[in-house]
Amino acid sequence: MKLSIRKKVIAFLSIVLITTAGFSQQGSSMFHNDMSTQAILQKNMGKDYEFDIQGTPYFDETFNSAKITPLNKVFMVRYNAALDVMEVIQKEDTLVLSKEYRNYKILQNKGNLTYKILENTESQDDEKLGYYIQLTEGEKIKLYRRDRKKFMEINRTAYGSTTTSTFAKYKDQKSEFYIEYGDSGTAVKLPKKKKSFMKLFASNESDIKSFIKKNKIKMTKETDLIRLIDYANSL
Repeated sequence: MKLSIRKKVIAFLSIVLITTAGFSQQGSSMFHNDMSTQAILQKNMGKDYEFDIQGTPYFDETFNSAKITPLNKVFMVRYNAALDVMEVIQKEDTLVLSKEYRNYKILQNKGNLTYKILENTESQDDEKLGYYIQLTEGEKIKLYRRDRKKFMEINRTAYGSTTTSTFAKYKDQKSEFYIEYGDSGTAVKLPKKKKSFMKLFASNESDIKSFIKKNKIKMTKETDLIRLIDYANSL
């Protein structure tokens, strides 16, 4: 009997968890001496179940060169936006960089992207550590963007039929913006409501409010938020 998509995915994730537990005991030897990783044999679920799943868990399926600091070494990496993991090629294996090394930054050459691991204490997920794309520098406040994909199982009934077909897809989620105070390592989600937004800048509220009004800043526009955070760092 053919397994349902949900059972297939559960089975896949179970394999991943078992593999992680087995390899994690070997620690840094799976990668190199100065960085510990969890070695997971990453499989693209879209390829495993190509007849059932639409799309891909990646925004960019290719591996791209990136320098990982503070190692200052170049690796071939790609971000899995569905599982929120950074995949790294080592020899003939695809490993996963451990999120426990929160001081690491992944500086991807393609797109000039900088990934940083932050903790979202308000996250409803079991996993509070995640990858965020850094958009600004600054000693006081840094701006980040969070890009994710969601795995969705969909039941569909054709018009005039009682037969239901099931398929699944990776759906792009709307980008969210976060800030980090100093180098706290904590991601604070930017609220969409102006009143709640202003509370994040209480010490400079009047200046921030004037800047937003004068420059017609939109809270959902990335370029505007970059200008705003750069201004906040100048105060």
